[in-house]
Amino acid sequence: MKPNIIVLLAFLTVYSAYGQAYKSAFRADICQCLETESLKRNLTPNAYKNCYKETLPKYANQIDAAIVEEDLNKRYYLGQLARKDLILAFQYELIYTCKVYFDYLDRNRTSKILIAREQAKESDLEAKNQMVAMSPNAYAYFHRAELHFNLANLKEAEADINKSLEVNPNASNIKSTRHELMLLALVYEEQKQFAKAVALYDKIYMGDLDSQIAELRALANKKAGGSMSSIPKPVNKTEPVIKNKTERRRPKPKSTTTTKTTEIITERRTKTRQEAKQTKSKSDSSSLKKLFKLE
Repeated sequence: MKPNIIVLLAFLTVYSAYGQAYKSAFRADICQCLETESLKRNLTPNAYKNCYKETLPKYANQIDAAIVEEDLNKRYYLGQLARKDLILAFQYELIYTCKVYFDYLDRNRTSKILIAREQAKESDLEAKNQMVAMSPNAYAYFHRAELHFNLANLKEAEADINKSLEVNPNASNIKSTRHELMLLALVYEEQKQFAKAVALYDKIYMGDLDSQIAELRALANKKAGGSMSSIPKPVNKTEPVIKNKTERRRPKPKSTTTTKTTEIITERRTKTRQEAKQTKSKSDSSSLKKLFKLE
């Protein structure tokens, strides 16, 4: 028995290494595509997806070969799921392994902050102060914190965010405080406190489709010296439920009680129609007799 177990473990180790090897090569080829694209023009939000699709044919067979499933419908579904997982995973893994991609995303993030600061006005601060004085609630403190951040008043922004969280009656609800915590994470990043920012991103992360937070987290974690191994694992995974086509088309059997009830109702309706016709016929005959004075 022991030799069989050793052989099985060895096979799984080799198989896992092979899978990781093709993924590493896949990432490297996508990065090469992004580097080539950046030499031609400025990268756009669609650059990653375009390079993924361009590189995918080279690795499609290896993706499908890793799926062990005899049922064709399930096999196809799992293949689509594997492709979806890869396009999501590479989107954040490349931040750690592809410099041109990291530079593009970080530059894009910084650009948005600078544009917001260019549009922020110091004169608007008086109105925010009045708002807080009139209604010192979470909403007022948060909006003044936003303005302080856009004015690069980081200490004031941090103080207002903490005050917003303090007076918020739903502070224990992460969804209710998501915007405040996200803004606080940006404040920490501006203060070069990347580990604190990563901790907040982890707190408000909603799952593998929360691309905005996952991207910001990866950028901050990379600056903090993190690696791919610290990327949160995808959540909300469920096993595929695939029904056979013949099962899907098969009608549900009708119960005996339902059938009898339907027959009774149909019989009553038919009888009612016949009685109505007879009544109408008598009425019409009477009307005709009166009309032609046959009585």
